[in-house]
Amino acid sequence: MTGRAAAYGEPCVREQLAVPAGTHRAGVYDSDPTGRFQVGYTMDQDFAYHLIRWADGVPEDLGTARTGATGINAHGDIVGSEFDPETYRSAGWLYRNGEFTELPSIEPGFDSRPTAVSEDGTVSGASGAPGQRPVPVVWTPAGDARPLDLPPGDSGGRGTDIDDNGTVVGWTSAGPDTSTHAARWSPDGTVERLPEHRPGPETGSTAEAVRGGTVLGYEVYATGSTPILRWRDGAAGPDVLGEGTPQAVNGHGSVVVRTTPDTKLWLIQNGVTRSLPTDSTPYPTGEVVALTDGDIAYGRWNSTPVRWDCRLP
Repeated sequence: MTGRAAAYGEPCVREQLAVPAGTHRAGVYDSDPTGRFQVGYTMDQDFAYHLIRWADGVPEDLGTARTGATGINAHGDIVGSEFDPETYRSAGWLYRNGEFTELPSIEPGFDSRPTAVSEDGTVSGASGAPGQRPVPVVWTPAGDARPLDLPPGDSGGRGTDIDDNGTVVGWTSAGPDTSTHAARWSPDGTVERLPEHRPGPETGSTAEAVRGGTVLGYEVYATGSTPILRWRDGAAGPDVLGEGTPQAVNGHGSVVVRTTPDTKLWLIQNGVTRSLPTDSTPYPTGEVVALTDGDIAYGRWNSTPVRWDCRLP
């Protein structure tokens, strides 16, 4: 794997998360950087989905009305969205202090799709007319929607993640028939396209996650190749971490990736590469959705919510 450290360490230890009695299947959507809170779902014996929040490993059932969570912060605040098949609209929401509130769209009748929430309650995401390319948006801690600026010539985009200092990452594009390009918005709203490894007219890219200034994403070529990229502060360009799918990054710059074609999960940590055990099959049986600053990864193994303990001795 290009860019993988030469040294290999011991595999991380996989552990199952507790789930409520009667759970048929379950999964994790996100963890906060401290590892205290996780958000996910369970399916009961009647095949109804429930929103679940774990606090210090203990699951709490938050009901069946809102289950499309996408992010959680260190206070246990949750964001997500639900699709309305009658209006064909995605409606964003925030769960805080035991209550669900709406995250408004930038115009009446538009979608609102939050993706992540920072420690102070600022939310990243996108909003736009149903069926059309959205624009990147942040919601203030008070719940007000504010469109983010776009690079010259671009007309849409999405904020995919937000750092606790207010930095947003995601992608922008000139239109629905053009490639996306990884972008970063500083806390003051200034936008920049992130440098691509192999820029060109048939190259697209997106930034998927940010933590502590380290950005994780990927590039796409017309050949179908998808190198995983890591942008670090002060570097002239991105590191290439092999082919596959970016998974998560933490505040120390450790990253989790899923490589292809072997569909294996790897942690790159302090110059050492470690595996996150899953099944040995040609198909992905594991997924990581978050990596805490304490080097514990959260995700799923088959239909089971798990964590991989990757802490160093």
